[in-house]
Amino acid sequence: MAICGILVFSEAAIVKAVGTEITIHIVDKIGDTAITNITFPEGAPSANVSDPYNDVDTDTDPQVVAGSNSEPVVRLSNTSAGTLKVWLQIADWQNGVVVDEDYALVDTTTTDVSAVNVQLSANGLAASVDTGVSMATGTYRALYLRVTLGTGSGKSGISTLTILGESP
Repeated sequence: MAICGILVFSEAAIVKAVGTEITIHIVDKIGDTAITNITFPEGAPSANVSDPYNDVDTDTDPQVVAGSNSEPVVRLSNTSAGTLKVWLQIADWQNGVVVDEDYALVDTTTTDVSAVNVQLSANGLAASVDTGVSMATGTYRALYLRVTLGTGSGKSGISTLTILGESP
């Protein structure tokens, strides 16, 4: 039996100045349509799944991790009035469907992503990661995701990935 998972997005901000609103939006691959979830297709227990898709581009246009024609699952867009440092915050996966989650956050002009291997969560549980990436006003970054499924079969589960923008 296969297992699968759905990743729900939320946007938040780490604000240093009172009354300042800063946001990094999660948008589709080409336009600026808001994304609300990403689906990881079914896979065998313990398998790596690196072809998720979002609810706008659908399963007909999944993420591609390939040497010369990579495509992200989503893009992040900084619409704030200043440069923001990007943090990723993952919640526990329900039912233990994911035991490892990795990401890559790159310039949108990068099309040669051959590995998604920066650790977001080593055990499928909640984690916060400083990506080390800053985004200037009006810029985009491409987000790639990969999960390793748990050993159980016939399960599905949901987690939430929050994208945080920290004002320097």
